[in-house]
Amino acid sequence: MTMTTTSPTPTLPTPLPFPIKGDADWRNYRCLQLHNGVTLVMVHDAQSKTTAASATVNVGAAADPRSLSGLAHFCEHMCFLGSREYPGENDYKKYLASHGGRSNASTSLHTTNYKFEVVAEHAEKALSMFAQFFVAPLFSTSGTSREVQAVDAENSKNLASDVRRRLQILKHLGDQSHAYTKFTTGNSHTLPTNNETQTNDMRQALLDFHSFHYRPNNLTVVVAGPQLLEQLEEWLVSKFASMPKKECLNDDTTTSTITETQQLVLDAAKEAPLYGFDQPQADYKPAFHASVPSQDGNTNKWPFVYTIKPVKNMRQLVIMWTLPPVGKNLDQSPVSVLSHLLGHEGTGSAFCVLQELGLISSLSAGARHSGPEFTLFQISVGLTEQGEENWSKMVDVIMQHVRLIQAACQDEDKVDDLKRIYEESAKLSSMFFHQNSPGGVYDFAPSLAGRVLTEGTEQCLSAGSMLTETADSFPLARVKEFVDCMGPTNCFIERCSIKAWDEMEAVEAAKEECVHRRTEPWYGIDYFVSAIDAAHIQSWDGTGEPLLDVREKLQLPRPNRFIPRTLTLCDDLSDEAKAGPRIEKEIDPPKLLMQDAKIGRLWHRLDDRYALPKSVVSVLIRTASGDHVKVDGKWQPDTDASMRSNMLAGIFSEAMAVDTYDAHLAGLNWNLNFTPYGVQLSCSGFSDRLPDLALTVLTAFLKGDFLTDSYFSSTKDRMCRQLKTFFESKRADTSAMFYRDFLLTSDGMGIDASLSASEATTLDDVKKHFNDLLANLEWSVDCFLTGNVSEKQAKLFFSDASSLLSKSFVAPALDSKGKSLAMWLPGEIERRLPAGEDVEFHFTSQNLSDENGAVVVTYQSPIPGYRGEILSTPTSLKSSAAMRLISHILREPLFDELRTKQTLGYVVSSWYDVSISTQPINELDPRTVPVDLLVIAVLSRKLSPLDIMTRIDDFLKSFRQILANMPPSELQNYAAGLSTTMRKPVQKLGTEASIQKSKIRSYAPEILSSEMRSSSDIPWDNSKALAKQIEALAVSDLVETWDRVVLSTSRARITSCVYGTTFPLNPMRLASHRFGSCRKKVVVNSLSEILEFRSRLSGFDNTPTPLARPNVWKGVIYPAATRKTILVGATVTAVAVAGFVFLGRASRKQERWTK
Repeated sequence: MTMTTTSPTPTLPTPLPFPIKGDADWRNYRCLQLHNGVTLVMVHDAQSKTTAASATVNVGAAADPRSLSGLAHFCEHMCFLGSREYPGENDYKKYLASHGGRSNASTSLHTTNYKFEVVAEHAEKALSMFAQFFVAPLFSTSGTSREVQAVDAENSKNLASDVRRRLQILKHLGDQSHAYTKFTTGNSHTLPTNNETQTNDMRQALLDFHSFHYRPNNLTVVVAGPQLLEQLEEWLVSKFASMPKKECLNDDTTTSTITETQQLVLDAAKEAPLYGFDQPQADYKPAFHASVPSQDGNTNKWPFVYTIKPVKNMRQLVIMWTLPPVGKNLDQSPVSVLSHLLGHEGTGSAFCVLQELGLISSLSAGARHSGPEFTLFQISVGLTEQGEENWSKMVDVIMQHVRLIQAACQDEDKVDDLKRIYEESAKLSSMFFHQNSPGGVYDFAPSLAGRVLTEGTEQCLSAGSMLTETADSFPLARVKEFVDCMGPTNCFIERCSIKAWDEMEAVEAAKEECVHRRTEPWYGIDYFVSAIDAAHIQSWDGTGEPLLDVREKLQLPRPNRFIPRTLTLCDDLSDEAKAGPRIEKEIDPPKLLMQDAKIGRLWHRLDDRYALPKSVVSVLIRTASGDHVKVDGKWQPDTDASMRSNMLAGIFSEAMAVDTYDAHLAGLNWNLNFTPYGVQLSCSGFSDRLPDLALTVLTAFLKGDFLTDSYFSSTKDRMCRQLKTFFESKRADTSAMFYRDFLLTSDGMGIDASLSASEATTLDDVKKHFNDLLANLEWSVDCFLTGNVSEKQAKLFFSDASSLLSKSFVAPALDSKGKSLAMWLPGEIERRLPAGEDVEFHFTSQNLSDENGAVVVTYQSPIPGYRGEILSTPTSLKSSAAMRLISHILREPLFDELRTKQTLGYVVSSWYDVSISTQPINELDPRTVPVDLLVIAVLSRKLSPLDIMTRIDDFLKSFRQILANMPPSELQNYAAGLSTTMRKPVQKLGTEASIQKSKIRSYAPEILSSEMRSSSDIPWDNSKALAKQIEALAVSDLVETWDRVVLSTSRARITSCVYGTTFPLNPMRLASHRFGSCRKKVVVNSLSEILEFRSRLSGFDNTPTPLARPNVWKGVIYPAATRKTILVGATVTAVAVAGFVFLGRASRKQERWTK
């Protein structure tokens, strides 16, 4: 686009205010504005091993021309595909991948954000390549024609998502002249490139859009890393100061000097509201109002209800109000005040009242949209079956709660309560701000760039933390203004459930005029709009009789009893540890303080790295009775037990919601769930009251008083609904991974069995299961406390917890040596795939809205994974290191070939994964074995899964040559990048605790079962050994591993295919695939045969998978006859192809054992 440009002149940057930062923030900041308008923020993070950069452009989808929907999003995609200085489409991503880096970008309504991370030593060149996104992107013709297919694939991925579908319908209800209602993703129809003319026109539109909006004064750039601020400043100034300052086109520009496309961009820009902290406050302009015309030309009389049929079986009721924009002062946001009051779950809240009545299971309140022109405030409620039948009463209760706040704003005594609540919130917000250690730079940089744009440099970290707020600064007038807008005549309501949809279809069939079916154009989804009974409206506004009168039960929140009394650090800490964070310090392993044969073990670690008053408490009750039953003296997996345990955890969570909500507000969090190892209670937060919370939760669970009919009915209903539409709401790639995991890691019998068990379960069954859990003789405890907690406090907690457990559980059985029989119990499992047999799954997607098919290919290393120097061989260390490095190298060329060049689909990915297999050494003791996996996944509607399999196989064969020909220097770059990433210091107490907890859970029974070993032999940190080995690998090591794992005749591979609506599963073609080669293929086409095949697979133990005689790669494909294939889940008839649904242990554990 032709614009007036001003050549840069050598002018010193203008300093900008320093950010206000928290007490625990060790980073240093410098903020500048260049003469051309670019805002720069440099962040020195001495603890980081990597450097991250992010740029936020002050333009988003709101500026899309309506005839080119998705142009901003498309521009974001295209910026990655080469620049004038670095013209290769893959130069940027390849450079990052070879130096331990990664990148991403996103387009929102008002902004576009780009980010990358790379090993710090290679940051300058990466920053140079990154800067070219904004200086001189190429937007090549060939790239334009191909990348629009990626945008189209991304849109097709969204079509089956309830979140996306509901958003599109919401937009369709709005004023179509408002920027909020634009179709922001785009597709191949809105961004046409069907011929040369269209492609050239589209390229020009991209160039004009970029030229107009990607101006220096629209750009905020952040770079964060271990480099000194002076170095970071030098880099940024040298790369962005040369951008010419541009004077924006406006209405005064002579029309003869601009093209038609430029005019489109200019006109669309006027539709987008001004955005940013330095822009004037926009006038109130809501996207939703009573005068919005509908499809038939009529207006929607407010309030009204619109009804959606969800893909997933949910019951959601959402009440929405249009409110004024919040404005510039986030510390005094009336929306934050109302979110806190209306979303409260404590005693006297709408949630508490409705939950006690058995009508709801969840409630949340807050801004659905908060922009410069308006706020869309919503209260979202998860309904029970009874609540669904009485949804109008739900609205009535919420309106009563709103009126309570309206009245409080005019009552002097109640205003004092509001001020007390506000001051309490301010105290907590300030505490969270100051007592929070920084996270990684990759997520921090884009967050900071966005906040600088909206809040300015001084407030970019602290805005919304209420640092200077008191009771006296409570914004009464603004809260009153906003809450007074929240009457029934200013709201509309969403009902999203299958039952609500069926009701509307019945009304439509009766030809009642109050219901109208409409169709959202971009996704093609139908929805209903209906009027609300006048009597209900009168009840809701308080002029009529209440539909459900709970006014006497509703009240404002009480004082929070969980606010920490002190934030002091433990007296046992050294003065050096108290002085401030020491993230660079190595993490000492937890100490085993106590080992009681009758109870279990106490582990403790006093934090000496973060200098924060926070702790983590973990109580693992090891027991097999959660999802097993004893048969002939041996534990066997049991579907009924598993479902009842899930119900037990769900019931308890609901029952404790009200009593522990204040703890949640005060930064104390807890979770109780059933794992393959037993019952896990985890608590985290400020250390002052954390042990008390943990004991409170444990006491409540052991009492069992929470097992009431109301909580049971709600939990059972929710579980059954989830199971009934388990696959109908899943994306094809998610389903494909689930089928894979059903074979490899699940002990379940399938979704149907789980659903049957859930539907048949009664409250008495759950109570009996709970009693059986407590009566099981085989149990023990691993209790772990870490953080700001002394040994004395840990022992006191363990004593109290042990007393509770001893009173509730039957005393554990001991052997002749006084050892608990519970020291070995079932854990996780990874089954060993048969060597030399390619296993294939072929299923039809049950999500009828999903156009995409999916292929997930998983290779299982035959060599057991590395589990520490004491427990593993050098072979395992070398194999695990090679698997990680190969996966690291594979990711970028796979993406480049299948995604960028072949444009197979939006999702093309590969990754290293690790699964855990717990196998018995002897009758009592377990052995935990990591299993290394290489995974490739493609989601596509361009080709059939069978064709995608071929494309993947072709690439994997060619990739061997890439490995074999890789120069040592390039391999060294990849290895150094990965090893540096693995050596990153842990920066959060919660992450550290999670790693150590997993090691205790998996290795403590094995290590401590031997009198020759101690807790120090647990492999607490494998990252250093793996990183060192990765740096020592040669090309020959990688080729050897690739041949063994991927190309060998003895490889262990499973391919899971799910077919979408674009390419349905074709039985005839599948038969041809089956018999089209000389490979032996075994077809298993029933659920019983799948389970029978699974029963023949043994668990992965600590011995290598037997291999056939190794083949040496000669540049040719292995003879097909040397490899046999098992096709699982496929039929050769015209009916649905073995579309069985299964339920195992949710999904493969994604926990990374790199530490």
